[in-house]
Amino acid sequence: MPKLCFPATRDVSVSVFRRLLDSLLNLVYPANCFICSAEVARHRDCGICSSCWDKALLLKIEPPRCASCGLPLQSFDDDHDHLCGNCILSAPPYAGARSFAYYTAEIGRLIQEFKFQGRRDLVRRLAPLLAVAFFDSWNREDFDLIVPVPLHSKRRRERGYNQAELLARALERQVAVPVSEALKRLRPTLPQVGLSDLERHENVRNAFGCIKPREIAGLRVLLVDDVMTTGATVASAARALLDAGAKRVSVLTLARAAKG
Repeated sequence: MPKLCFPATRDVSVSVFRRLLDSLLNLVYPANCFICSAEVARHRDCGICSSCWDKALLLKIEPPRCASCGLPLQSFDDDHDHLCGNCILSAPPYAGARSFAYYTAEIGRLIQEFKFQGRRDLVRRLAPLLAVAFFDSWNREDFDLIVPVPLHSKRRRERGYNQAELLARALERQVAVPVSEALKRLRPTLPQVGLSDLERHENVRNAFGCIKPREIAGLRVLLVDDVMTTGATVASAARALLDAGAKRVSVLTLARAAKG
């Protein structure tokens, strides 16, 4: 079982008052795991049972992986990071990308609940995973600033929050690197789901702009988002930061979609 460097909500000791409150709440409004329907403690478990949580942790991406885009590699027996074929042929604009887990199964359900079902409380569960992925590859001294990938204003109003910003703010508290909302999504884009790789890149091309260039000029920036699929979105956002004067941009996401 992967060892977390930060405890998740369920791993933190719970006071007698909190246990009593959870018991009373469950009597009136029983809570169940949104994945398997097992009974859960309303406050402590954030809607996911211990069994499903353990399965989510098993999806953690381990080396070897591409040192640039972070995709898992199957052709090396050592634990060192190498470059994948795509990054050898066409290097992405960001210095390196890392993700905690594969975007599938329990992790996928967690992120979908967090992102689309208004479950902001799940950030308490997900942020420690982001911190694990951070410290697997970097130190806090490697970065000057954290920047979340922004939503367009219309989509943010519809959703009520930006999940990447919630993750970035939680990560800020764990790694002691300040957050800046220096990026803006300049135009609405189609959802990336269902688009081909080429359509994804065209969809987000020039979609971002830096609105606070003085805040990022000459700095080492960590770009944070929830999921990385083809890398089109984070590549477009990274280019906007680099064009505005950032010294280096790296990418950190909760999950990574990997074919196969």
